[in-house]
Amino acid sequence: MTPDALREATTLLAGAILSDHQSVQHVIGIANGGVAPARMIASTLGVKARTVHARHNTGDATYQQATGKVTLDLDPLIRALNGQRMKGRVLVVDDICGSGATLRRLQHDLAPLLSPSAQLLTAVLCLNTGATTLPDYSVWTVSDWVVFPWEKPPADQDTTPLPRPEEVLCHA
Repeated sequence: MTPDALREATTLLAGAILSDHQSVQHVIGIANGGVAPARMIASTLGVKARTVHARHNTGDATYQQATGKVTLDLDPLIRALNGQRMKGRVLVVDDICGSGATLRRLQHDLAPLLSPSAQLLTAVLCLNTGATTLPDYSVWTVSDWVVFPWEKPPADQDTTPLPRPEEVLCHA
């Protein structure tokens, strides 16, 4: 994915979300890969981006098989909320939805931090064809490894850039 494609995709996501929901009060990026797109979307929406840490792979090297076990660190978000629950629309952003395990786990673990009337939305840049849990919004559907602008491409692999983003897919 090129930096230009990333900018275009986050602009499209922000526009689609605003078109469907008029406003978002909170944006949460899943570290590592969801942080940059979350910040870009939050900036477009005029809200602050927060971060939660999730680990689904055993390391950061490319082509690693996901373990199926997701660990989360919500402590920075909990501290930032200072005992308050999030109200309104809460958008969770990640770079890719591989299986859906990270989104499922986060939806479950964020529930106690949401007010009863809060609405949780999810958006990813890329949706893997094998995902069993779908985000609310995605831009590209992929079936191979994606190298994002913040990652170093593997030296022994030729990479083909994703096509320009043209639309947002709504899975809700």
